[in-house]
Amino acid sequence: MFAQILAIAAVALTVNPSQPADTTGREGRLVRLISAESAQLIERGGVNYRKVNGPAQFLHNNTYILCDSAIWNVEQNIVDAVGNVQVIQEGTALYSDRIHYIADSSLAQVRGTLVQLVDKERNTLRTHYLDFHTKDSIARFFKGGSMMNDKGNTIESTDGVYESKIKRFRFLHNVEMKADSTILKADSLAYLTEERKALFLGRTHIWQDTVYLRAHGGWYERDSEKYLFSDKAYILTGKQELWADAVFYDRKKEEAELFDNIQIVDTVQKAMFFADYGKYTKEPFSVILTKNPSSAYYSFNEDLSDTLYLSADTLRYFTKPMNELDSSFVANAKERLIQSRKDPMQTLMAALPKSANVTPEKSSLGGPPPAKGSVAPAADTSATATDTTTVRFALAYNKVRIFRGDMQALADSLTFNSIDSVARMYRDPVMWNEGSQFTSDSIQFVLSGNKLTKAELSSSAYYISKEDSLYYNQIKSTDMIGFFRENKLHRFDALGGASLLFFLAEDSVITTMNQKECKFLTAAIDSGKLQRVKYFDNIKSDIYPIVKLEKGKDKLKGFRWRGDERPVTRRDVCNRDIVTTERDSVVLIVKPLFPNTKRFFPEPKAKKNQPSNTPPAKSNMAAEATLSAPDTAQKKQTGKPGLPVKNSDETATLKREKQR
Repeated sequence: MFAQILAIAAVALTVNPSQPADTTGREGRLVRLISAESAQLIERGGVNYRKVNGPAQFLHNNTYILCDSAIWNVEQNIVDAVGNVQVIQEGTALYSDRIHYIADSSLAQVRGTLVQLVDKERNTLRTHYLDFHTKDSIARFFKGGSMMNDKGNTIESTDGVYESKIKRFRFLHNVEMKADSTILKADSLAYLTEERKALFLGRTHIWQDTVYLRAHGGWYERDSEKYLFSDKAYILTGKQELWADAVFYDRKKEEAELFDNIQIVDTVQKAMFFADYGKYTKEPFSVILTKNPSSAYYSFNEDLSDTLYLSADTLRYFTKPMNELDSSFVANAKERLIQSRKDPMQTLMAALPKSANVTPEKSSLGGPPPAKGSVAPAADTSATATDTTTVRFALAYNKVRIFRGDMQALADSLTFNSIDSVARMYRDPVMWNEGSQFTSDSIQFVLSGNKLTKAELSSSAYYISKEDSLYYNQIKSTDMIGFFRENKLHRFDALGGASLLFFLAEDSVITTMNQKECKFLTAAIDSGKLQRVKYFDNIKSDIYPIVKLEKGKDKLKGFRWRGDERPVTRRDVCNRDIVTTERDSVVLIVKPLFPNTKRFFPEPKAKKNQPSNTPPAKSNMAAEATLSAPDTAQKKQTGKPGLPVKNSDETATLKREKQR
């Protein structure tokens, strides 16, 4: 009888729901028993405890602790609560089988078959081991845990921290995340619950459908599906590889903004791109590069010395299906392709009367005759409306520079499309091939399989070949065409009023200059030197001894040798170090297996009468949790106040796993 009176008195002294808890001084350190079915004093080992039978509710640091029963050490200020335990603080709720609450340290050591934390945004964290600091509102879990949001997306790790005041989770060690079609693994990761934003705190691997991404820092916004990858970012697709110091990526638009030390490799188009700023679109492929941009076009069957490097102030590279292009543009490009395969020299020679003046002449070096041109194919008249062939475009603006093993060029701008495979250079262009220099108002390169086959010089065309340190062989005409084999000039035609100067040597000493004029000519070239020249129509020829040559007569009008502008190595055009492909090593990276998620959020087994093709609804205790302070007036209601309805099947599964 006396014990019951003491128990009732103890409850009466500690219950005052209308008065807020004092969190300062001695009153602030005391735990308050708000309600209980009964409480009695017991003694164990010389220590007095209060045995509280519930449903019971305690209050400390504005935090409610609910349980079925508890042992309360009042002297040491410790509560051991068991049975349907809840710890509720503002928008955060904890659920477990038992807790050990050390009030002086404001520490709730939460343990159980299933420890569950639910925040205001309905994110549910599950683990077996969790410490909650009620004063700082910080929870720490360890030995494995997994969090699931209201959409079924998960993040798991070995250890982690939840900071309730700033709404942030930090997942540490062996982090794995799944969000829709995105899976991720990382060293560590933070998640801002209100913003639904993940922060990468270390090396991070991401897989999205067929795309792989890697970085050492950055963030991911779940709702917008936008990413920032910082610190050695890397992206791999089925067709491209991309490296940069930082990448901002919009997955919905499949667009990226790239920053510093950029390298993009397109294996289908056999091209590489470099810059310190760029914009990238996955499909259809498009790249715009600025800030020291350059590119390289290569072939798997070629050596590095055959790779063509190109740089300018701005580079743009993109692809479009044929049927999305203007029909007149396609028709004009196809016509240019046909014309580029014709040999104008054969047409001119066929038009000459049999009595025309034709003079073949061989230089002092000798050599083979010029090769015959190919026959042009018939025009393609097929409709393009349903033609989905991918057309490649390359544009370069301002200060264009080109380097290939035995060919270099400069211009103000350049355009290219893969319909006619013609690269056009504008505004004061110049091209060098071995010992030869070509200039004109515009220069067109005709390419076949990344190999140079023809160079067309339009208007004010000028060819210069350095004979020695003093004299230059020169040809000037309205238009010129150079023909290439294996990227080497082997034939050269001057069309439309040709003027020529070349120098002859005796015993390796230049003694004579020959000046000629004709309507057109064709010449064989070897190692940049004139070998054999054939002149056509209205031929004039004069020979001058070098010793009697007047000053200035050794140059044709408009002579301009630009050898000091010529790129000497590829680093004069592209000074970037080429990063080795990582494609093979990425395949070996083990994708996330989500062991903690499988342990704490097991898929419910389908019932025997349930069709196998109909997935059962997911069980989520978070959806049933009550996050507000409990109502003491409901303490006698069935089911216990503030407690979620337990899923017995799920709990049983977790218990069996823990026993194993």
